[in-house]
Amino acid sequence: MIKSFVCVCTGNKYSPSYVNTLYNMVERNSTDVKFHVITDSIKPGFNENIKQIVVTPLYKSWWNKVHMFRNDIGLEGTVIFMDLDVVILKNIDHLWEFEGDAFVIIQDFNRCRIKDYHVRNSSVMKFYAGNEVDMWDKFKDNPGKIQSSYQGDQNYVTAERKNCCIWPYEWIMSYKWEIGLMKEDQRRPNDKIRNSPIHNDCCVAVFHGKPDPGEIKHDPVVMEHWR
Repeated sequence: MIKSFVCVCTGNKYSPSYVNTLYNMVERNSTDVKFHVITDSIKPGFNENIKQIVVTPLYKSWWNKVHMFRNDIGLEGTVIFMDLDVVILKNIDHLWEFEGDAFVIIQDFNRCRIKDYHVRNSSVMKFYAGNEVDMWDKFKDNPGKIQSSYQGDQNYVTAERKNCCIWPYEWIMSYKWEIGLMKEDQRRPNDKIRNSPIHNDCCVAVFHGKPDPGEIKHDPVVMEHWR
């Protein structure tokens, strides 16, 4: 199996240090993976082992994810995508093997508050390179219309892949809503306070919204792995 990993770093929201930290976590927790970053220009500061894929940036940064579905940017084999604001907690080799060549995505974390919430969360996805090119082709033919018709990339993917596979809930969890913050003074409405260990099967914690992983100074679990 050819195992590829891709992330996206465009604009100024995240520095190359976030990409390098993600690279380090992938290196520690997987084997024989080709690591790529989709970016809007050749940037200094990336680890030399990271392959930069330069694309023409789209209007809103999250839409740049759709570039990964192209079949002309050098991705090979089974591809795992992760957002930059995740923390990998343990080995993730099984993610590449889950459900064969099927497209896999997260059931949105509103799942913990709203039963049968239908939107997906695109923070962690799996696909076979080239198999999802129709999503790119449809987008590039009318990017303005699609970006105005959908709130974001994950709404677009939800509409285009209604019958896709879903990651097991326990594997990939929301740090704020499912794993829980360590201190109550960090809490926002709907955030959970952790009063029990993290689920043993959880390998990825997703930091949607705020705080970002690099802003966490009180949680030894995050601080151990975010490096």
